[in-house]
Amino acid sequence: MFLSVSSAHPTPVLMKHLLLALLLVSFSSLSVFADSPSKIASDYRKQALQAVSRLNQSLEKAVTPLITKLVSSGDTAGAEQLSAQVKSKLAGAAVPSPHASALQLFSLYDEARAKALEPVQKSSIARIDSMLKSAAGSKLETVSELGKVRAEIEAGTVSSRLTPPVVPQFWTYHMQLADTNSLANIELKPDGQFTMSNAQPGKWTQSKINDVITISFSDNTSWTMTLNGDGTAMLDRPDTGRRYMRVAGGGKR
Repeated sequence: MFLSVSSAHPTPVLMKHLLLALLLVSFSSLSVFADSPSKIASDYRKQALQAVSRLNQSLEKAVTPLITKLVSSGDTAGAEQLSAQVKSKLAGAAVPSPHASALQLFSLYDEARAKALEPVQKSSIARIDSMLKSAAGSKLETVSELGKVRAEIEAGTVSSRLTPPVVPQFWTYHMQLADTNSLANIELKPDGQFTMSNAQPGKWTQSKINDVITISFSDNTSWTMTLNGDGTAMLDRPDTGRRYMRVAGGGKR
């Protein structure tokens, strides 16, 4: 007796509003439950790479003549240093002491890069906050993974690869990149163990920068290995300075 004819038989307009409300609830629920730390990280990496791709191309184009000039003047060490610094810049890593020839260029790049990444970072962090407020946010493992993803996003890390490269297991060790005689044999074991024929054992970890590997030792010292992408690598040691590595015997695991 309390129902009118119109309420007992909803009009098309009322049905439309009800359907819209249901759809909104469904989409909001799906967006929360379908999201995951890995999906947020994957989406961020793709969007961030797209956001800075043109900037990266411009930086590489501007730096190439500087590196060529250093090589032409015989400053091979300076050319290698600048090449490594450009790789770090493109990945979003800090360059504490930029090469003098690229100081202003790096500064302009940093400013433009930060502006390009800002909207991508904001939207990605908003998704993390939404997950933390959802039921998934009560799971310790999920919260831990979200923390790692947030750290990557806030650091502005961007890689030209969406997944880290496969690291060869066996390497030779050299004073100069052009040297053919190996001074030692190095193994980066699949379980993270590092061994070298004339040094103490340690542990190696591949960073989110992808081309950079950190080798840590029990005495709290560490070496930094930078993959060149051509079967060679630079190894920066605090005790001896820069050395070089070459993939040995195909480098297969």
